[in-house]
Parts: sequence; C-alpha cells; structure tokens
Amino acid sequence: MAKTRMRATFSFKKLANKLEAIILADLNAVGNRVNKAIQDGIDSGKDIHGEPFEPLHDSTKAFGGKKPLNRTGKLRKTKKIPAKRGKNKFIIEMAGKSKKGAYYGAFHNTGYTIVKNKFTKSFMPNAIGSKVEKREWFGIPKSMFPGESEYNKAIAERRMRVQSAWRKLG
Repeated sequence: MAKTRMRATFSFKKLANKLEAIILADLNAVGNRVNKAIQDGIDSGKDIHGEPFEPLHDSTKAFGGKKPLNRTGKLRKTKKIPAKRGKNKFIIEMAGKSKKGAYYGAFHNTGYTIVKNKFTKSFMPNAIGSKVEKREWFGIPKSMFPGESEYNKAIAERRMRVQSAWRKLG
C-alpha cells in the first residue's frame, strides 16, 4: 500500500483564535443595522413591521407635531452599546428619558392612557383619560428577520469575514 503525505495549508489554532473577533464583528454589524433600521423607521414614518404610522391627531399637531414620534427628534437618538470580549451581546438603548426616569418612547411603543398631571391639566384638560394607540417603533425590524433584505446583507458580511479568515490563515 502506498503512503500518502498530507500537508496542512491552514492552522485550526489560528482560526480558533480569530473566531471570537469574527463573532464580535458580526454581532456589532447586526446591531448597527438594527439601530439604523429603527432610526430610519422614524424618519420614514413606518413601524418595525414596515407599516405606516397612524396619522397625527389634531391635539398632537397643536403641540407642534408634524411627523409621528418626531416632534423633538429625541426618540430617533437611540444608542448602540457594542458587544465586547467576554460580553457577546449588543444593547440598543432608547433615548428620550423623562425627569422621573421613564423612557417616553416606551409609552409610545406599547400605548398608554393620558393621566391627569400638571401638564395635561393645563394644556390638555379634554384629553385626560384618552387612550393613545401604540406605535411599535422600537424592536427588531422586519428587515432584520431571516430572508429579509438587511438580514441577508448581514449574513453576506459574516460569510466574507469567515472566508477572509480562512484565506489569511492558510
């Protein structure tokens, strides 16, 4: 029987060392895409499902609202905290915190009832008890689900990172 010699053209050890960096880069790329999609949704007036927001009510327009969820521009300022070594997750935080520490955007995401307080008593006395419908603007957008456009782009980026690591370690 003839002996066959095999020669390794890459190092599994080097590839394993690169794997965590590839995973972190992938997580952060996905996080950037999710964060951008949330912000773009507010700009375009669409929720995370890609559906248009309900038009503004006259009472909201009276306070200076022109586009849903974009009166002050604060909700659009979401913040992405990147994944790091030993902490393999990214976080996207809402902006627009009230003086009491509640996130104003969370109320809009789930819907709420207008309660009596100093502001509503003075400026919106007829609105107290009214229900404000939810506008699902914060979450994982439809475009980031498997088979959708942004998801496919993220997968393509991941594939290129892995292929590049194989080539460089060969």
